[in-house]
Amino acid sequence: MKRSHAQEFWKRLAFWGFQIGKTKVFLRTVQMADVDEKRGKILSNLAQVIQRQIRTRLSRKQFIALRRATVRVQSLWRGRLALKLEEKFMKEEVAAVKIKTNLRGHLARKGYSNLKFVAVVLQTGLRAEDARNKFRCRKKNKAAGIIQAY
Repeated sequence: MKRSHAQEFWKRLAFWGFQIGKTKVFLRTVQMADVDEKRGKILSNLAQVIQRQIRTRLSRKQFIALRRATVRVQSLWRGRLALKLEEKFMKEEVAAVKIKTNLRGHLARKGYSNLKFVAVVLQTGLRAEDARNKFRCRKKNKAAGIIQAY
């Protein structure tokens, strides 16, 4: 650093009465205490900035870990809920199939019963007609036999 640059630097800091050697700057005791105080403040501010950054990073890291854990727990609960809903749906599906099966069986039995009733009515009617025809035929034959007997 050139001597002129050093003089300008110390003047900007509002220091008077300093001397610049070839390799050193000579200050009075009061000025040295002021420089140490300013240096301490600067270092303290820099330490605070570094601590703030470290705390921020640690907090962020903890937040991300907590968020991941929360997402994982939520995912597991959503899966469990979906499984319960699927089980409920399957139970309802099985119940619906049983109801449909029983209804179809009932309707088939009822249809068969109606068909059987109709068949019995038709058979009864046909047998009755056949019996009447046979009776008429026997009556005719009996009458013819009586007539022939004379």
